[in-house]
Amino acid sequence: MDKIKNFFTGVGRWFKNHAPTRRRIIQLYAALLTNANLKGFGEGRIYTGATKNVCTPGLNCYSCPGAVAACPLGALQNSLGSSGTTTPYYILGIIALFGLILGRTICGFLCPFGLTQDLLYKVKSPKVKKSAATRVLSYLKYLLLITLVIAVPLIYHNVPGFCKYICPAGTFGGSVGLLASENNSDLYAMLGYLFSWKFCILVMCIVLCIFIYRGFCRFICPLGAIYGFFNGIALLGVKLEKSKCIDCGACVSKCKMDIRRVGDHECINCGECISVCPTHAISWKGGKLFVEPASAAITASAAPASAGSALGAILVSGTTMPVNEFASPLEGELHAGVENVASPAEIASPAEIASLADTTVSAAPEPVKEGSAPAMKKVRYVRKKSSKILEAVAWVLAAALLVTALVYYNVQPSAGAAFGNTVNNFTAQTYQTAYEGESYTLYENGDKPTVLVFWSSRNDASIEYLENLGDDLQSLTQSANIVAVHVVNADTAETVQGIIDSHGFNAYNIPFVQDENSFDVYSHCGGDGAFPMTVVLNVHNEVYTCNNRPLTAEEIQADITGARDATVYKVGDKLYDFTVKAYQSSYKEAEFSTVSARGKVLVINFWYVTCGSCVEELPYIEGVTEKYGDKVVTLAVHANNNDVPQAQAFINYANADQNKTSWSNWKIIFGQDVGKDFYATRLGGMGSYPLTVVVDAQGYITFVRYGAVINGHLDDLTGAIEAALN
Repeated sequence: MDKIKNFFTGVGRWFKNHAPTRRRIIQLYAALLTNANLKGFGEGRIYTGATKNVCTPGLNCYSCPGAVAACPLGALQNSLGSSGTTTPYYILGIIALFGLILGRTICGFLCPFGLTQDLLYKVKSPKVKKSAATRVLSYLKYLLLITLVIAVPLIYHNVPGFCKYICPAGTFGGSVGLLASENNSDLYAMLGYLFSWKFCILVMCIVLCIFIYRGFCRFICPLGAIYGFFNGIALLGVKLEKSKCIDCGACVSKCKMDIRRVGDHECINCGECISVCPTHAISWKGGKLFVEPASAAITASAAPASAGSALGAILVSGTTMPVNEFASPLEGELHAGVENVASPAEIASPAEIASLADTTVSAAPEPVKEGSAPAMKKVRYVRKKSSKILEAVAWVLAAALLVTALVYYNVQPSAGAAFGNTVNNFTAQTYQTAYEGESYTLYENGDKPTVLVFWSSRNDASIEYLENLGDDLQSLTQSANIVAVHVVNADTAETVQGIIDSHGFNAYNIPFVQDENSFDVYSHCGGDGAFPMTVVLNVHNEVYTCNNRPLTAEEIQADITGARDATVYKVGDKLYDFTVKAYQSSYKEAEFSTVSARGKVLVINFWYVTCGSCVEELPYIEGVTEKYGDKVVTLAVHANNNDVPQAQAFINYANADQNKTSWSNWKIIFGQDVGKDFYATRLGGMGSYPLTVVVDAQGYITFVRYGAVINGHLDDLTGAIEAALN
């Protein structure tokens, strides 16, 4: 029995010794919360929902598949580059708010890339200790802040210098995170010198952080440089009580960052210095914001001590009790206001006291007066208990927030359980209405979204819903296929037809069909017995929205527009018609519409001026265009709105061949994308360039190519054109 007991005792001791610290738990929590879109890693897609308009406090790349919010550093660069002469108050205010509340506590507790560095440093290897050289290098991040984060976006029109050329967090979370998914295998075709450069920087940072504690954080990170400006005035962090400090240097020696004093611009407020201070001069600031101070102070006589005694300095009147090791701000200063109740043994061990130079004790402290000790214990017990309760509540709320976020981003709610489902094709007989068709087949209705309005002859709300929509349904048919689907099978066709006739539905020029058990569209779309239900399908017959409440015509139209705009068109789909603004070139019109190319083969190439492979392949595409003459129309869509001023100049002065022919004289028509890669995304783009699409004379997409068509792939393009011509 003793052996078994000893075994379990040893196991328990091991878990206790290896249990994560409170700081590590907070770091893990923050990393998971800011990357709560876990399904994004499997799908290889970037979350673009509403919360992406909000910035996280720490460095977490916008392009990371798991990221549910924006990176403050990236947002700052984008806002500076696009602000012109207007100061970007919003993002500057957000960063200032983070700084004023937390300072570099964000680096120590909330930054996901900070956690990554901490874990890398745990790899067993020789460690490079801090020195005068590392302290000098720590100022490099301020230089990067001024040049790449501020100057480059302002001078070069929204080029996010740090994100584009340096940031290893973006390379790791964004590029590698996306490339890790098999759904993004086509992205490998666009990898070039810039990715190779940034990947090398990522590898160097990984190696650096193994040998040097938080090498990126100390030498490179501009976000840490920004928060460093707020460290001294932030509400939360560590503080040094100068009246207790004996300048022993234990805190600076213990710290692995390049600090000169506790809480300066290099301090990440990790709290490790609190436990090594022999006089307990270091504590957490901000505790009183969360824990109410004791209502009354309990005073005892001060112990006599020599004027030069360090111990006497500790025991002078008004000294505050020491904060527990690694106490969180929620624990606060549990003993604030309790004066002169500490004994030498409580404040410093004999070994610590003996180690202090020139430390003498002239007299023992006077014993605490009778009756004071019980009162003191009572106060400490009440304060500790209330603090623990408050901390427990905080952890419960934090856990609830994390669970809610994980469910929200990874599990669809019941009403939208069918989101993304492809509705199986069905053919149903229609009821007698102004719609002339005798049957309706889902997959035979062109390239418009479809609206399915589910109703029941036994549900007054759904009947009233159809009555209220009335003539609006007819106007909606211009942008979508509108179908009213009767669900309940208990009524006969004659009964349903009678309801249609009596309520005037027979005047509607939309098909009324019956949902059958054989295809059960209602259940497949997420129906759970509630009526009415309106479902909008995109052109691929995938569920875009599902609403179990009556909608206005304006709301339905908004869903139709959203379904169409969110649709990714692929090979076999009919190209939707769009119009782009044309650049000045051999094409003399101000706009180009894809309708004008109907009857010919249309080649659409998406490019931008700073994309090397894009620029390299365009002369070859011009050669293909010339080869086929009037049979082929080529549209080169510039897909980056940030480079619009440079695009026209580039077209005017770029040399296409040895004859120095300007691009403006080409047969290629140059146009500008709208929004952020809007048309590129809708035509199958995944953020990779160049992208080439071939559309046949009837308007159907026959070819999609990610990456340049040169280097052995030009025959693929010409083959696609030949097939489209035939």
